[in-house]
Amino acid sequence: MASGNKSNHQYPGINFNTQFITIKNTIMGLPNQFNDIIQKDLNVHAAWLPITQNYNLGDYGLIADGVFSKLGNIKEFNVPFEQTTGPSVSIDYSSANTRVTKFAGGAEVSTIPAGAIDAKISFLFEKAQSFLIKSPVINVSAIENVQQVAAKLKNTKGWRRKWKVVYQIYFAQDAVVISTVDADTEISFSGNASALKDLKIGNAGVEFSAKKKLGLDIQGKAGVIGLGLFKLKLIGGNTVFMSEEEKKQTDVFEDLNKVVLENDL
Repeated sequence: MASGNKSNHQYPGINFNTQFITIKNTIMGLPNQFNDIIQKDLNVHAAWLPITQNYNLGDYGLIADGVFSKLGNIKEFNVPFEQTTGPSVSIDYSSANTRVTKFAGGAEVSTIPAGAIDAKISFLFEKAQSFLIKSPVINVSAIENVQQVAAKLKNTKGWRRKWKVVYQIYFAQDAVVISTVDADTEISFSGNASALKDLKIGNAGVEFSAKKKLGLDIQGKAGVIGLGLFKLKLIGGNTVFMSEEEKKQTDVFEDLNKVVLENDL
């Protein structure tokens, strides 16, 4: 997947103190890193900004620098669709080389007992640009008649086949999405022993602290974390669902370092 310098106008620094949401544009390729994790864990494209950005079924747009940019909704083209729900899922991701330590009553424990006093969980990220992504329940909504929608779009005047359409929305509850900037960053969650026991660190009764600055900090909110996308093929118009192909479509250059080049002359 291509990465490079990201301009501030694409995702500027945001600090919503009242919602415990902080975005700091200090890491190159942060959306691409997040997208890789979501694609591997949930098999859908990442929503950016996660949790804070609103998306609806039928939204269409383009991929730019690994980010889905919404242009509108297919209802503008008088293309209706049927909505359904899918099985709920969850995500429990932490980067490699992350040490997790649990405490109760000031002492380190292997499991936090229910009703414990001074319960706390500490995450030490040994590597820079690490991620912690958790949501105990992710509700899935979807367009049920995707093939019919695609057929209608194929014959719709003004529709461009390079546009991608949101046909699945992954809506995360009690979400935590955190990324670090520096190595050896430690963050801690304390408070509600029952929530910490089950690692529900996005629970409203859990307090948070960090000893170093963070790149991405979203806690305890509900919102869209993933998007299922499809587009029409450039030839034939059959539906193409976006997964690994999405990454190929967004590359703006080919890395030739591992390719044996032929002579030009």
